[in-house]
This record gives sequence, C-alpha cells and structure tokens, in this order.
Amino acid sequence: MDTAPRVFWANYVMNLRAWTLTNREGSMDLSDFENTDEASAPTMTIKWLSFLLLLCAFVSAEAQTINAASCNASDVQAAFSQVTASTTTVNIPAGTCNWTTQVTLTVPSGSSNLSILGAGDLNTQGGGDATIIVDSYASNNPVMTVTPASSSTLFRLAGLTFQGGSGSAKWNGMVQFAGLSQNVRLDHSHFDSTTYSPAVASSLLQFNGCIYGVVDHSIFDNPAGSVNNSVRAYNAGSCNGDPLGDGDQSWATPTGLGSANFLFVENNTLNSGAGNDCTQGGRYVWRYNTMNMTSPAPSVQTHPTGGGQRERGCRAWEIYNNQFNAVSGNYISSAFWLSSGTGVVWNNTAPSSPAGGGTGYASLVSIHSMRRNNSTYNQTAVPNGWGYCGASFDGTGSNWDQNSNVSTGYRCMDQPGQGVGQLLANNFPNTINSSTGTIAWPNEALEPVYEWMDSYSPVPNNPSYLVSVAQADAEFNNADFYYQCGSLNSSCGSFTGTSGTGSGLLSARPATCTAGPGGNTPGVAYWASDQNTLYVCNPTNTWTSYYTPYTYPHPLTQGQGQPPAPPTNLQANVD
Repeated sequence: MDTAPRVFWANYVMNLRAWTLTNREGSMDLSDFENTDEASAPTMTIKWLSFLLLLCAFVSAEAQTINAASCNASDVQAAFSQVTASTTTVNIPAGTCNWTTQVTLTVPSGSSNLSILGAGDLNTQGGGDATIIVDSYASNNPVMTVTPASSSTLFRLAGLTFQGGSGSAKWNGMVQFAGLSQNVRLDHSHFDSTTYSPAVASSLLQFNGCIYGVVDHSIFDNPAGSVNNSVRAYNAGSCNGDPLGDGDQSWATPTGLGSANFLFVENNTLNSGAGNDCTQGGRYVWRYNTMNMTSPAPSVQTHPTGGGQRERGCRAWEIYNNQFNAVSGNYISSAFWLSSGTGVVWNNTAPSSPAGGGTGYASLVSIHSMRRNNSTYNQTAVPNGWGYCGASFDGTGSNWDQNSNVSTGYRCMDQPGQGVGQLLANNFPNTINSSTGTIAWPNEALEPVYEWMDSYSPVPNNPSYLVSVAQADAEFNNADFYYQCGSLNSSCGSFTGTSGTGSGLLSARPATCTAGPGGNTPGVAYWASDQNTLYVCNPTNTWTSYYTPYTYPHPLTQGQGQPPAPPTNLQANVD
C-alpha cells in the first residue's frame, strides 16, 4: 500500500486534534484543506467535525497495537511476526517466563515509530520487575535481538526485566540491537546477570552498528567481583558502510563531540562488573549515572586496537556528571580505563574512605597505550596483525604507527588522544591505508583527552592518582592529554594558560594560552561554566570553542518524536 496518503492524513489528524484543544471558540475554513499538494487531498464540503471523526477512524484503522498472549518466547515471537510498517506498539504482559529459544524482531523499513513495552512501571527506575524474561537459552547468542532497519525509525524498548537462568555466557549481550537507527531508546528496564545458575561470564546489553539514542532509568546488576559488561557500544556491522564491521569508517569520520551521534547512557544505576565496553569504532556518552562497583573491573572503559584481532578500538566518548562509588572494602584500579580514542572527562564524583584498608579508586583516569608491550595482549607482526608499537619492545615495531620516535613508535595508531584519520581497508594480511595503498600511518589528528572539575578523593593508605599513565613513553601530559590544574596535578598549580586545563567564568579565562605540539594542534583548555563550553588554545593565544555537551535530558526521553504543529489562522464555516 502507498504510505504517502496515510502519512498525510495522519499529520492532519494530529494537527486538528491539537487545534481542537487550543481553538475551541474559533472557526475553521475547510477550503484550507482543498487541493493540497501532498496526496492530492480531495475538496471537502462536509462539516469539520464529521471530517475529523472520519480521519480519526481512518488513522485508527491504519495504526496497530499488538498484545502478546503471554510473555512466553513463542507468544512474543508471534507478536513480533505480526509487526507491520504501521505498527505503533507491541505489549508484553506481566509474568515470569523462561526462554529457551531466541526471539528476534526486524523492524520494517517503513516503520516510523514502534514501541515494545513490558508491564513495568515507566515512572520507576528499572521498571519494577513486572514482566520478567529468564534467559535459559543454551547459546552464546543473545536471547533477544532487535534490528531497526531505518536510520529515522523511532524505536523504544521499555518496562522489561531480563534475568539469567540456565543459559550460556552472553558475551554479545542478553539483548542485542543492530542496524542503523539513530533514534533508539531503551528505558525503565532491569538487566540482572547475578541469577545465572551456574554463574556465567556475560554481558547484558549490546549495540552493534550506527545505533544512536539513549539508555536511561534502568538497572544493571552483575555479580560482585565479576568483569561482566553492562552496556557495550560497538560500531560494527554496516555502520558508515563498513564492509568488515571492524570500525575503520568510524575512525575516518570526524569525532563530533557534543553531537547526537553517540550512544547515550544516562540516569541509570549500575552495580558491580564493568559498566561498559566499547570497541570497533564505538562512540558513547556516559552521564548522570550512579555506579556502585567492586574490583577488579574498571567502572567505565574502552577497548584498544590490538585487543581483538583486526578490530579497531573505541573511537570517542564523553564521561561526565557520574557518581562513582566503590563498595566498601574495594580498592578499584580506575573509574575510567582509557586505552583508545579521544573525548572528555569532567565533573564526576569519586569518593573514598579508609574502610577495609582503603575504599575507592586508585585512579580516576588510567591511560594505556596497550600495543607498546604484551602485558595484556600479544600482537601478531605485520602484515598478519597490527604488530607492536615501537622497536624497543620486539626489535621491529610497526609501520601502522607514526614512528616519530622509532624506539617508542610514538604516536601509536588509535592510542588515547588520537582522532580522525585516513581510511583503512581489507582484512589481514591485505590491510592497507586507502590513501597510500600501503601499510602506513593513517595520519591521525592529534585530538587530546581533556579532564576537568572532577571531585576525586585519594584512597587513604593507598597509591592514588587523578590521572595515571601506564606507558609513560607513549602518552604525554600537555600533548596527548590535559588535566585540571590543582593539588592533584603536579604540572600546574593554578591555571595560567600555559599547561593543563582550567575552569571558571569566561571573564576569568587567561588572555594568553599555549597551543599543542607544533603550535597548530589543540593545546591547553578552559571550561567556561557560564557558557557551558570548553575552549581550547589553537593556535597560540587563540581560544577556540571546542565542545558543548549535547542536550540533557536526551530528547528521546521527553517523547518519541514531535507531532506537527497545530494549524493556525483557521476558520470553520459550518453548513
């Protein structure tokens, strides 16, 4: 069926409904609806109330609500199988259901707005566990997969609880989203891996591809002491036309800090495990979350290039306004384990106490250039792998790195502080830099990591650092990263514009400033609190607007799309 007339009439109905509420005493001239451009609407001569009722009936027939017979896998799959382009809601009723098979949904490309709703309370953090899906699916694949086909599709999943049962490890998530939609919302749901029996290593929620949107007001529970991941952001699949799904296109695309083109994780509660993982060019924003965490896993992290065969590391991230709580007696390696890409870390809180010999975080940010050695990952030599960065470790090094210093390989490809670069193509052993046709440094822009205004409390009786660096010959302060001047930054006391980052009113920003290496890369930075903007020095003595955070709360949390504005200046001539 041609959808253009349906969309045309639906828009008019929403306009008329809004007009009716705000213009009860007015009048409407039906000639305004005659000979319209879209769908060649016929001339109307009926009374406007009859017109409204007729259109409401038409759209109601086109819209579709599907009620699953129960929360059993077979009934939910049957409901999903009925989804058409006009479907607006699928309801899954309350109950506890044990799933031993996978349930899948591919959203039709013509769907503009689809919600999958459990019976959970959409005003309660985590939803309240009304519709509970127990994962007893004996496979490493997710127990539920959802694929919104269109980048414009509004999709919502809410009010559901997923618990571990007798299922196998789910390293690709209990629930997985894939595809291209940039308007996905998952909210008021509960994911719990503590209930697996026997216990299995697992991840809870994974996003593959150009899936942008928001995860909000949900609860993620993992066993204490586990390294289970809660939310994983992977720009895998066909994102940006990536044929390998390893993130090459993401690394060749501008960073876009402060834009909507990220997976936003906000206003959630996370308990133990690792809050996230990010690889294959993934991009995420982590904000306004409360984290109650146990060692050994870092609370937030990236995954590096060289950490998983051909795949590239995490591309970009923003981490701000989070509460990082270490559970009593836990001395955790880092709030943020940084091993790839670029971004900003600011205004987070990480308290500490002497409980249990020291409770808190050894570092707020721990920076790693992991291809410098094999302390975590072994590297395969070029051309069958990325190789090690710098000849000092294996005597060879790699042409994938800048090699401004042959011994250290500096700058290592995709290490923290690296930004957009040239496109790489093909799988090993035929991987090449598309610009040179050879194995060569992708000429990545130096895009430093910036940190400011974090409230970090050193852990009593334990080594503690606001920012720590694991490979000091590969990551340099005031070049690859800049952090807040003050008592925890020995490179600067108060901010004068010569090093580190500063914050305050725009009027207090120093008049002079120092640019990055060579004088033509981003240098020191200043957060203007009254402008909600980070300025960087580039070039020397020139302050440039660099970053403004994206709208909070995320627009998708305020409603699934915006209806057309009501008609204006209408009159009704009733026969």
